[in-house]
Amino acid sequence: MFRLTLRFLFSLATTLPCALYAQPPMAELSGRVLDVRSYQPVPGAAVRLQPGNVSLAATTDSTGHFRIAAIPVGHYALVVSALGFDSLEVPELWLRAGKQGEQRLLLSPSAHELGSVTISPGAREQLLPLGLRPFTVEQGLRWPATFFDPARLVMALPGVAGVNDQANHLSIRGNSPNANAWTLEGAEIVNPSHTGNAGTASDLPTLSGGGVNILSAQMLATSSLLTGVLPPDRDNALGGILDMHLRNGNMQRQEWTLQAGLLGIDASTEGPIGKGGRSSYLVNYRYSTVGLLGAMGVDLGDEAITFQDLAFHVALPAGKRGEVHLFGMGGNSSNVFEAVHDTTEWKVDKDSRNIDYSSGMGAVGAHLRLPMGKRTSLTAALALSEIDQERSEDLLRSDYTVGYHAETALSERKLSGTVKVEGAVGARFRYSAGASATERRLTSWLNSDEHGWLLRPWANAGWSLTEHLQAMAGLGVAYFTFTGEAAAEPRASLEWRMRHGRKLALAAGMRSQLPQWQSFGVGVWPLLLQQPIGLTRSQDIVLGYDHPIGDRLVLHAEAYLQQLTDVPVEAANLPFQTVPTYSMVNAWDEPAPVPLQATGKAQNAGVELSVDHHFANNLFWQANASLYSSMYADVAGHEHRTRWDGQYLFNLFGGKEFKKVKEDRVRTWGVSARANVMGGPWNPPLPAYTDVNGSVIYAGNPDWEQLPGYYRIDLRVYLKKDRKGRTGLWAVDLQNLTGAQNAAFRYFDVRKHEVVTKYQLGLIPNLSYRIEF
Repeated sequence: MFRLTLRFLFSLATTLPCALYAQPPMAELSGRVLDVRSYQPVPGAAVRLQPGNVSLAATTDSTGHFRIAAIPVGHYALVVSALGFDSLEVPELWLRAGKQGEQRLLLSPSAHELGSVTISPGAREQLLPLGLRPFTVEQGLRWPATFFDPARLVMALPGVAGVNDQANHLSIRGNSPNANAWTLEGAEIVNPSHTGNAGTASDLPTLSGGGVNILSAQMLATSSLLTGVLPPDRDNALGGILDMHLRNGNMQRQEWTLQAGLLGIDASTEGPIGKGGRSSYLVNYRYSTVGLLGAMGVDLGDEAITFQDLAFHVALPAGKRGEVHLFGMGGNSSNVFEAVHDTTEWKVDKDSRNIDYSSGMGAVGAHLRLPMGKRTSLTAALALSEIDQERSEDLLRSDYTVGYHAETALSERKLSGTVKVEGAVGARFRYSAGASATERRLTSWLNSDEHGWLLRPWANAGWSLTEHLQAMAGLGVAYFTFTGEAAAEPRASLEWRMRHGRKLALAAGMRSQLPQWQSFGVGVWPLLLQQPIGLTRSQDIVLGYDHPIGDRLVLHAEAYLQQLTDVPVEAANLPFQTVPTYSMVNAWDEPAPVPLQATGKAQNAGVELSVDHHFANNLFWQANASLYSSMYADVAGHEHRTRWDGQYLFNLFGGKEFKKVKEDRVRTWGVSARANVMGGPWNPPLPAYTDVNGSVIYAGNPDWEQLPGYYRIDLRVYLKKDRKGRTGLWAVDLQNLTGAQNAAFRYFDVRKHEVVTKYQLGLIPNLSYRIEF
């Protein structure tokens, strides 16, 4: 018996350390549950992960905090419920060993004690759900060829068309890329992208996007694309708003993220500031390595492209329950094209040109959130941002001397502030009121300095009329100091919540946008007076329907109609009409060629359908389709299709993961793909050309021409390795897997004496490695 006991103890002593060492890596999740009205903690809230057993659940303490430990790494849905509040679900949450999960969850009061509502990832419940399209950093790690750019991520959503593979310019529901706006922590900022001339036919700088977003997606918390009838506190966009929010750094321990790939090198660190678990920092630096792709023979447009950027976010407490956030971002970029040195090899016009483009962008700001009693809160944000772009071009003679020199410059600065008070009276009535002020300064090679303020007070109220019927009504007034005009902007919605999670919603409203930079330059007409151009206005109506199919599959449909008025078109009082079909809805990268008057109209209408399978059982997929029409009327009232009238847009994307648990690690293979089909871009009219003797060598094409349809397939294959305290991720992205030749634009090449078609990017590979620890 004594010998048996000794053998048992010896066996236990030798096998127990091995068993402990062989334990698979685990993840951890912590967070806080708060009342959305006042940011008061919600004690006793039930927090649970799905799929999971009883151990993957917790109850919040008296301060609203919770913690779930020993979570097997993988993807989960997080569900939060509390008496007197609507349930909240975060449907896609990736928990891994190298990064502690942290969630701040805002619960909305329920109009009925037992009611439950499931909403989009990390977003609070809203009475106006139409047009709110959330996206997360986790999606950027699964979806193919997003390159950690939030703008490229949303290109997979219904109604969103990428304008060119080289850049992240977006055409949303038939609107120009110039019709979009960006907000950071609620405050409007300038275009936050590198190389603003990327993807344009003219190679001129723009204010609508660029090669890649300066703010890497790994800095972001759950953010949203806003379309259609905007929330009552948002304005200054006729297309969509990319509403970006920064995530907090880890408030418990320091963490690092390092990433290297053929497109860039990232280094990120985050951690607590002091003690108490309420302060943190997050910093990310990125430097481009695009030149490696060029050395591999990948065609990126024959230009030397470089960029670097830095972003930070600091979260601090303000009183017992308040928060203050300090943030900033900045970056510079350039692309340089050098003329072919052997003049006998000049085959196209660009071969004889030296082109130098540079850009710098920066933004700093603060965001404040304070409770004001048990049911009221105050939020405020302030941001100062600016982007400066310069481009020079030398046209060389055959002896390599400069025959022509041109310089262009485009700058924009915004000082933006917002303040909002929101609260509730009882369980059925909610209110919010506030104001925003944005000063914009524009400078281009066509004008010196144009500036003005957009001031906009607003108020909004929402009612739970019954257990299933909710209504919202609000009013804002936009005042533009440059022209002294004011525009009333009423907005309203009605939402019917049916059984089994189905929803039917109707929203209508008005919004406005500041004039484009082209409105302030008179181009080739310096002696003619330009009429003051003010706000362009939009009237929108949207009908939406949601139909859940099981636990993870959702059918969503929307139909919309948008009417634009006060659109700048060619002035009617000219001695003769030069471009009678000109309208600002077609403007993007080039200046207006004629003086303007704001009497034009436009209309966008369409239907969108999507079927979305949230990540579950190691599988996710979405199919969406958009059919739309985009028309405008010129100065004479004649109707035409706009430059952005692609007419159809289809996306099919999805992915599958295969997880294998070993002794001390978890290995997960994943593959995802996206197929994108849409109507071809419209090519602008081509001017006539003559030789040095005045003889016509090309008669020109006065009409817009739609190029062939577009299609692209992207693929991502990745391997995740979780070990104790760290997570590694190898990935290969293949953009345009089949190398499809998609036309970008056409132009007349004087050297070749023919119309040349330029194509978008071919196959773009990107190998990357990422480690979190």
